[in-house]
Amino acid sequence: MARTATVADQGHRFGGAWTEVKLDAVHDYLKFFTFVLKDKPRPEKPFELWYIDAFAGSGSRRIDRMTGGLFQGEPLGEESVDLAGSVLRALDVSPPFKRLVFIEDNADRFRSLEEIAAAHPKRNITPVHGNANTKLREIFGAPPWSRQRNGQGSHRAIVFLDPYGMSVQWDTLKQLADTGAVDVWYLFPTGAVNRQLAGDFAKVDENKQRALDQVFGSTHWREDIYKSTTTRGLFDDVITTGSKTFTVDDVEQYAQTRLKEIFGYVSDPLPLLNDRDSKIFSLFCLSNSSSAKALGLIRNGVKSVLKKYASR
Repeated sequence: MARTATVADQGHRFGGAWTEVKLDAVHDYLKFFTFVLKDKPRPEKPFELWYIDAFAGSGSRRIDRMTGGLFQGEPLGEESVDLAGSVLRALDVSPPFKRLVFIEDNADRFRSLEEIAAAHPKRNITPVHGNANTKLREIFGAPPWSRQRNGQGSHRAIVFLDPYGMSVQWDTLKQLADTGAVDVWYLFPTGAVNRQLAGDFAKVDENKQRALDQVFGSTHWREDIYKSTTTRGLFDDVITTGSKTFTVDDVEQYAQTRLKEIFGYVSDPLPLLNDRDSKIFSLFCLSNSSSAKALGLIRNGVKSVLKKYASR
């Protein structure tokens, strides 16, 4: 899916082949979500469905691709095209969302989101400029969301957390879980977290420790991930060191375990690999719905997505 870039977002380049897998997977679930809930709880008064993109970007991303070649009968060349990101894909979902909220901290990318909203005047689109964690807390701390707890109410939402690095704070996840009415697709930064976890705990400085506390929602990762060893020094002094025991796959599993502390349902991850086949992200679906029937639907929808995209 390609589009013409706006002035604000020309040249916004990021991601790789894994990006399209991520976007395709989430897009498929969005279609499933709006379809199964279109007549719920009853046809004359269905849920008001929201889509909230917390790290929305500009709406698209620019890539370079090869053109021409032997089979096209033209000289080899290269062209730049803009592919639809999560924002434009969400707008394409049918049945449509009642309301769409796009959060972006970068001023240039936010202007692109405003252009997208202006180009769709019949849609209820709210571009929001600011920090994703702060703005999500504001949204879910105010009506209509503040008036419903434990899934009781007329609103349901999907929140897509596609952060820049380790940007998602645990308190944000906890607030989303407490609604009982939100499905969260969280792109957990497995590779970035693994890089912060040095082989020797002494090399994990205070800034990195604070960042890891935020992403895991606890300080216990120090004991869980590092094996403590005590030795005697040259002058018979006691030296305690911590050696990392986790691989990148262990980090992924640990993240899943931590997420289960606040969400009743945490899917198996969809691993996303870079061009060197290294795991860089793990895509999870999270829900805290109190309805067994709703959880059954969520499981079926996620199972279909994982089956379709795991091989990619």
